[in-house]
Amino acid sequence: MGSYFLKLPFYLSISSLLFTYIVYLFQLFTFGDAYISWLLSSVLMSSALLFIFTHPGNWMHRRCVKNTLLVIHTMLIGYGAFLALGMPRPYSSILSNAGLLLLAGIVAVIYQTSLVPKQAARVNVLHALNITVGIILAIGTVYCVYLFYLFSEDGNGDLWKLFVPFVFYGIAYIVQMKILEIHQKRIAYSVAVIQLVMPIVLLQIWKVLAAGEGML
Repeated sequence: MGSYFLKLPFYLSISSLLFTYIVYLFQLFTFGDAYISWLLSSVLMSSALLFIFTHPGNWMHRRCVKNTLLVIHTMLIGYGAFLALGMPRPYSSILSNAGLLLLAGIVAVIYQTSLVPKQAARVNVLHALNITVGIILAIGTVYCVYLFYLFSEDGNGDLWKLFVPFVFYGIAYIVQMKILEIHQKRIAYSVAVIQLVMPIVLLQIWKVLAAGEGML
C-alpha cells in the first residue's frame, strides 16, 4: 500500500494527460469546440507535475511548489469534468466520473504531500490551511468560469479577473514558506489571513462581473 501511494502522483499525472486529450478530442469532433487554452494549460500542468514527481529535489520549496501546482490542477481537471458533462451519454457519465476520480486522487496527493509526520506542527498546520483554502478557491473559480462562459453575452474579456485571487493565493503560500525558514511564525500566520480572504474576494469579483453581464 505504501509503495502504491508513492507512485500515485505518477499515475495521476499520466491519467490527467489522457483525460485531457480524450475530453478535448470528444469536444472537438462532437461539437466542434476547440478548447485549446484549456488543453494547453492542462497538458502543461500535468507535464510539470510529472517532471517534479519523477525528479525529486529540494528546489524552490518543492512541497510548496507541488501543492500550488496540484491545486491549480484541480481547477483544470474540474473544468474538464464540466466539459464532459455536456457530452452525449454514455460518454458524459464515463468521462465526468473519471474527472471526479482524478480530483479525489489529486486531493489525496495534496494532503499526502503536505502532512509529513517529521515536519514541525506549525508547518503542517499552514500547509493544511493552504491546501484547504486552495481547493475551495479552485472549485469556486471553476464554477464561476463555467457560469461566465454559459451566460456571458458580451465576450470573455474580463474573465481573467476571476483568476486574480488565485494568483495572490499562490504568492502568499510561497511567502509563508519563506518566512517560516527564518522562524517568524507570527508573520507567517498573518500572511495566511490573506488566503482566508481570497474566496471572499473571488465572490465579490464574480458579483461585479455577473452584474455587468446582467446575470444578477
